[in-house]
Amino acid sequence: MKIRPGAPRPSRSVKSGRTLTAWALGPLHDVLDLIEFKSLSMRDALAEWRTASERPVHPGLAQWTEHAVSSYLAASERIPVPTGVPHAVSLEPVSRLWARQRGAQKPTDPEWYEEMVTDRRYAGHGIRELRVVRKGSVTDHPRDEAEIAMAVGVLAGGLPVLSSRWEKNHLRLGSSEEPRLVRLVEIGCADASCRLLFEGTPEQAYACYDSGVEARIDRMIAGGSYRPGKSCGRCDAVATCPEVPSRPGLLGISGSDVPRRSWSMTTGRTYCKCPARAHLEDLFLPRESAVEDSEAVVRGKAVHEWIENRHRRTPPQPCEPDDTPGSAEAWQGEGWALTGPQVRLGVQMIGDHALVCPLRDGPDDAEVHPERPVVVYDPDADVVVIAKTDLLYRVGDRWTLRETKTVKTPSKEDLLAEYPQLALAVLLADAEALPGGGSCAVELERLTGSGPVVTDLEAAAPDVIAHARGVLKKYVAPWHTDTRFPTKAGEACKDCPFTRWCPDAVRRTDT
Repeated sequence: MKIRPGAPRPSRSVKSGRTLTAWALGPLHDVLDLIEFKSLSMRDALAEWRTASERPVHPGLAQWTEHAVSSYLAASERIPVPTGVPHAVSLEPVSRLWARQRGAQKPTDPEWYEEMVTDRRYAGHGIRELRVVRKGSVTDHPRDEAEIAMAVGVLAGGLPVLSSRWEKNHLRLGSSEEPRLVRLVEIGCADASCRLLFEGTPEQAYACYDSGVEARIDRMIAGGSYRPGKSCGRCDAVATCPEVPSRPGLLGISGSDVPRRSWSMTTGRTYCKCPARAHLEDLFLPRESAVEDSEAVVRGKAVHEWIENRHRRTPPQPCEPDDTPGSAEAWQGEGWALTGPQVRLGVQMIGDHALVCPLRDGPDDAEVHPERPVVVYDPDADVVVIAKTDLLYRVGDRWTLRETKTVKTPSKEDLLAEYPQLALAVLLADAEALPGGGSCAVELERLTGSGPVVTDLEAAAPDVIAHARGVLKKYVAPWHTDTRFPTKAGEACKDCPFTRWCPDAVRRTDT
């Protein structure tokens, strides 16, 4: 659907303009437009943008935008001089998009398609340059040869777009002279980094478009399988997607005055700690290294990954007591810095898991899906719910969702309140939204210092379902109606990766 902007889409209610800007790079482009097309200084452009912005912007995004504008301008000054040019040339910003139409001879043919480049465009002295903006650093972004080939092909042979790219008809293109040199540059706004991805003649640009790129483009045009995930929250087709079950009332709340979004248990927990942090995570702003995880958290993650890898074996096989790291060094080789008591406890937990591995007595046709994402749409709340399950497995006709936790000492408290992802699992099972389409059992496996404990949550019991709904509502309802996402400065700042962008953050100091 994204590559067919004119295709019919399911109707979607118009939400209030009071909601915060959801595209992190939008404000950056707005400010750069003021600088490049109205000749304003950075300071004046930022000031005008703050007062003239059509939609409210979160203070954290506003602070990041100031940094990003400064970084973009600084990186632009460091872009290498074009080959064959004796001195730095001044390229002019280009307001119109560039596009080219390829394939068949007329737009009505099914093979007809159009390629277009956005981001920041510049031209002059026979040169066309496209600068692709990254929120992070260019060093964190791998080269994509197909993306490069398409971009430089459009730069070499594209024409200015005179119509809206959202019209149902094909683009109306103007005329333009072919450039003698095309350049593709990447700019990282986190650290003012830049990288020249391509520089060459149009002929060299066309040569990048080899059979491998053609094949990838063909696959994109043809479409393919559905892969539900995080992006479903902003998809116009999610309500009718055959791979996303619709379950009205799943979250127990009705629609609000905000656009459709996705929600996970991680979102809920983060929002409770600090609403601003949850919003900045949704914007995917660059993260700083937060305070290091505790040794117990690192050990828990390492144990989870080790067991997950064993459950991914083909064909499925039960975990054995000796399926453990041979030594601390072996575990460190997997990327985990565990030492001393944490290694011994982690190895014990992995060995204990073998005693309660769900595949111990399973038949040969058992199914195992570790870390399986489950995506469900609640039309009443207009929210896409995303759950990342530790393990979904089928033995015979029985499906089971098992969550695994590593704790030194098992708690006797309310398990649904202590592990709210279990509450979500119970509601997903009650709504028959899990694989299999029918009832699904829910289990909690706790690997403790004194041995493994597996608890059946009795997910079909009415009192358990009612309790699960009450637990989950605390994590969903406040987030669902929030349109401002205020900061909760203080304790939450200690491990927050966005304090650099938050004007209200309590700064960490070394003591």
